[in-house]
Amino acid sequence: MTVQDLVARFPEIPADLHREPLLAQFADSFGDLLAVAIDPSACAAEYDDVNHYYLGLIGPLKIYMYGLSSKEKALEHLRDMLQRRSADSDGFAASLLAERPAR
Repeated sequence: MTVQDLVARFPEIPADLHREPLLAQFADSFGDLLAVAIDPSACAAEYDDVNHYYLGLIGPLKIYMYGLSSKEKALEHLRDMLQRRSADSDGFAASLLAERPAR
């Protein structure tokens, strides 16, 4: 996924991040998860895996969009996600999913 694809899919990513090299690396590394990530409805009682991907990957950027975080924290989030996936590419997607109680 390119940055252009990413910001088209998630317009909530602030414009001042669009030219950041970390965002380009993020788009490239997480294209598979970002392609299926979906912002959960505000009234949803339970989240699907695709909602957890959104919350873990895009959620902190949306918080920055609202002015509730700094640009430095948003970039730190991108850096952290890239490092975590690099350290454990197989287990990374699972780490974004919330623990679910046994049924």
